[in-house]
Amino acid sequence: MVVENFHPSTNVQRTHLGSKIVWAVLIFTMVVASAVTAIQIYRAYFSAIAHLETRFTEIEASYLPSLAAGMWSVDRPRIDALLDGIAKIPDVGLLHLQGELQDQWRRKNAAHAKTLLERDFKIIYREGKEEFALGVLHVELMATNIEEQMWNTAKSIAVTTTVSLLMLAFFVLLIIRHWIGRHLEKTAEYLQQLDLTNLKKELKLQRRNKAAQDELDLVVFAINAMRLSIQDELEKRDALDKELELYREELEFLVAERTADLRSKSSLLEKKSDELLLQNRELDAYAHTVAHDLKQPVSNLMGASTLLNTDTLELSVERNRVLLNSIQQSAKKMHAIIDSLLLLSSVRKQDEIPMERVSLEDTVFEAKQRLDSFARERHARISIKGTWPIVRGNAQWIEEVWVNYLSNAIKYGGNSPQIELGVTNLANGYVKCWVQDAGPGLSAEQQSRLFEQFTRFDTNNTEGHGLGLSIVQRIVNKLGGEVGYEHGQVGGSLFWFTLRLK
Repeated sequence: MVVENFHPSTNVQRTHLGSKIVWAVLIFTMVVASAVTAIQIYRAYFSAIAHLETRFTEIEASYLPSLAAGMWSVDRPRIDALLDGIAKIPDVGLLHLQGELQDQWRRKNAAHAKTLLERDFKIIYREGKEEFALGVLHVELMATNIEEQMWNTAKSIAVTTTVSLLMLAFFVLLIIRHWIGRHLEKTAEYLQQLDLTNLKKELKLQRRNKAAQDELDLVVFAINAMRLSIQDELEKRDALDKELELYREELEFLVAERTADLRSKSSLLEKKSDELLLQNRELDAYAHTVAHDLKQPVSNLMGASTLLNTDTLELSVERNRVLLNSIQQSAKKMHAIIDSLLLLSSVRKQDEIPMERVSLEDTVFEAKQRLDSFARERHARISIKGTWPIVRGNAQWIEEVWVNYLSNAIKYGGNSPQIELGVTNLANGYVKCWVQDAGPGLSAEQQSRLFEQFTRFDTNNTEGHGLGLSIVQRIVNKLGGEVGYEHGQVGGSLFWFTLRLK
């Protein structure tokens, strides 16, 4: 037996052992991975089919009753909404609804190309024990998702099997670990730690020969370039954010300033509008007064003066006295009306009122003295009750309030009026001043117009001209109080106003 020595032939192409191992591992991995993948795909296919069957169950349980109700009531928007909901269920590729009246609805998924499962559902509406067939819903489940799942499963199994088998070739992995893996780990660790607060840190690989560069160095260069780009963009964004914040604060300030200015002007315009409306009402009322209240005394003056100036008419002394007395009474009435209008105008125009300590007792006494002769003519009896405190206000205006209330009580308090004046302390630092008479009182409709200007409830009484209570309300409001009316406890009327204590 001859044994020949084996020597590598120079004519045979040489290959590296590492390459052989890699190719052997790759081929073996592909064969095993293919077999395992086929088995797993076969099992996954039937599992996916069983899972698809649940889509039909879901449609039948969740949508068919509502769809039957919508078709029964011919609610097309509801039918469309339900069909859209079914069409959004995963794996549903085609819907076709055929109604009993030949009306049809159709929905198709854009990705539907191949039908895997299909089923027809009868649309039945139940009312009590009766059933009504309304149509048929045809549903097709597409194979797109199943194929994607099979493909993903194949890839997953192949990768898993390949990795498991590649572990046998550990020396190849060690090489990969030494040349590539450790650098990738360092890169991954760097990227995990990288955030917006440490963009200045540079990524560097630990290599002996730094002059020789490969693809990993290109990745590192790209990462560092991206880091610098992000850092620059963040700096620009921060600058823009600060600038926008300044603009926002300035805009908010301008908006707030303009809003406050507009509110102020709007409030001023509303106030002026109210004042103009009130002035127009006063002017209208003034014209009404001049046309009516002044017409009679002017007519009396003209008539009496005409008679007195007639030369052909001889009048007795008594007749002359009556005419002169009529002229005098008409002049007094005109004078009283003009005084009331002037007082009302002065109260309206005066914004700031000089406030002082005022004795209520003195104002009541002065008002009673002014009306003494008028009270005697009407046989009025005026009684004053209680202790009168010191208040803050204007003595002349408070006296005018008493005069108006007292004159009204004397006029409208009935025959031989019985009038009471008093004051009541309130808990809020105010006092309630009141005048009560025993007259017939006022109705609810009269009370609602009580303090309006030029309002007169007794048109037969020619002594008043309807300005008194409106003047009272203006005066008391200027002094910081309120006015009001109540039914007296024993009948009649009780007029009151409030003032602040000293």
